[in-house]
Amino acid sequence: MIGKNELRNWMYSMIPIDDSFLSQSSAAYLPDIQNLEATLRPLWGIFPDFITNSDSDEVARRYVRQLKQIVDNDQLPKITTKNRQIAVELGVVAYMLGNFQNKFLTLFSKNSQKRLVDWLNEINTIDFPEGNWYFFLILVNSALKRNHLDYSQEKLKLGLAKINSYYIGNGWYTDGPGKQMDYYVAFAFHFYGIMYSRWFDDRDAQEFQRRAVVFADQFQYWFDESSRSLPFGRSLTYRFAHVSFWSALVVSGLYKRTSLSLGQIKGIIERNFKFWQKQAITLPHENNLSIGYGYGQQLMSEDYNAPGSPMWAFKSFILFELPVDDEFWKIEIEPLNKQRQVVQKEAGFLINSSNEQTTALSVSQFPKNPNLYCGSEKYCKFAYSTAFGFNVSRQQSGLNNLALDSTLMFSVPGHEQFVPRKKIDESFVNGTYGISVWHLWDDVFVRTYLIPIDAQSHIRIHEIKNNLPLDVVEGSFPLADWNHKYNLSEIKDNSVEVFSLRGMSGIQDLTGDRDGVISQQGPNTNIYSPNPNAIPILRTTLDSGEHVLATLAYGFTNSDEQSPHVKFDFDDENFKLKIEGKNLQIPRM
Repeated sequence: MIGKNELRNWMYSMIPIDDSFLSQSSAAYLPDIQNLEATLRPLWGIFPDFITNSDSDEVARRYVRQLKQIVDNDQLPKITTKNRQIAVELGVVAYMLGNFQNKFLTLFSKNSQKRLVDWLNEINTIDFPEGNWYFFLILVNSALKRNHLDYSQEKLKLGLAKINSYYIGNGWYTDGPGKQMDYYVAFAFHFYGIMYSRWFDDRDAQEFQRRAVVFADQFQYWFDESSRSLPFGRSLTYRFAHVSFWSALVVSGLYKRTSLSLGQIKGIIERNFKFWQKQAITLPHENNLSIGYGYGQQLMSEDYNAPGSPMWAFKSFILFELPVDDEFWKIEIEPLNKQRQVVQKEAGFLINSSNEQTTALSVSQFPKNPNLYCGSEKYCKFAYSTAFGFNVSRQQSGLNNLALDSTLMFSVPGHEQFVPRKKIDESFVNGTYGISVWHLWDDVFVRTYLIPIDAQSHIRIHEIKNNLPLDVVEGSFPLADWNHKYNLSEIKDNSVEVFSLRGMSGIQDLTGDRDGVISQQGPNTNIYSPNPNAIPILRTTLDSGEHVLATLAYGFTNSDEQSPHVKFDFDDENFKLKIEGKNLQIPRM
């Protein structure tokens, strides 16, 4: 059972020993903003510990001194639209001011308080990108308002109106016009909405609470039995920030209105923390959190990931607000009571859970920002598994350099320049399957049917109309820690399976037209393991015309498991499946 002191020790083990780590890499914004970020982000966890712990750690006192020096010495960088990355870092300043009020303000002299207030109000002079950033406008102005300091009611009202416009129902927000529904729904929209509702009891606060309670029922399905979260979407380098939503429910007391018990919520948090404690996510000398996911992996970075960025994960440590004798620290953890299969139409997910893994079949999401690194890998794969993760590409040519896992890719014959699903034109989800309509160039049109069997296996059916000949490859789950020199594989006429200590992954062609091949993926491509891995794939060449491809993809953490028995047939009106003796008929759209 996790205790407050144990959690404190872990948090402080991830604090950089000095500022030398800031030279490890860079980001799209200026170095002085990167330095400010590295000072402020750890305060999400450090400051509540500093305030509630009379014997606070020297590291905590060091970070508080650094903040005081920045304010006292007038070293606060001017907030402009060009420098608006600073607005993101104001979130934790608003948290300290709004939540701890005089305990925070009295750290500064009267002159420094005025300097800080003037600086915070600079946020009211800048333009914001559409999306969750409007919450920083809300938090800063509402924290100032709560402390009877200068603020802008007009900008506060604007921010609330913008955030409310992104709400689409059933607990879900869309992150601006891109319609992304990823972890920003949890650790931005709902986290900040709960924060606002702790300071005020107006109509917006009540609505933020209602939405968060509804979302809790949805979000529990993004965690498996070990509380590994679904690896999906951008900013995965924030890692255990994924459970900050649950931390916010706990410290606010809002968990009492959800269908989950405190023990179940603590179970999600504690198991997630324990998973991350076992991963190689800190650098051995500087102690800082690396950029990556299961290990330091720059291929996973975004252009806004500076060396201090991963410490956004410390938002989960607002738990330190709770006194040492709080019930949360004492209560035993409980397992979740989840359905085996759920449909989340807003996110476009069909989610299946087992004791070993959770898998989401992704029907509708794709990145609209062309500057997002590895956007198709983070959003456009057919399946995302907590057990297998996903791969990122090393370059755009060659089967062994491409992240072929859970994708269907096309290339002009002979060029080895394969392109996956990148943009989705239409989508449909019901309780049995999902349909994704997409195209490449003006020559390839695909309708993909995703049919879950269970958390380990699913079926994909692709209706393809192509105006030119194509090389086609399709991959199953990536199997980490697989090396062709040492690990087993089995290739048959229309299927391929690979085996390692991580389990097994396989793919079968249900139409009998493709060859099984193994893509040997190099080191540092899988988000969980830096070791080489394998993707079982099917490969063929299609003449121009209309085609139907059907695939069984599966992955087991126990390599002794057997794939389900599936038969496939179709006519002009229906696809006909027999899965373990049970018939399923899907109308062709």
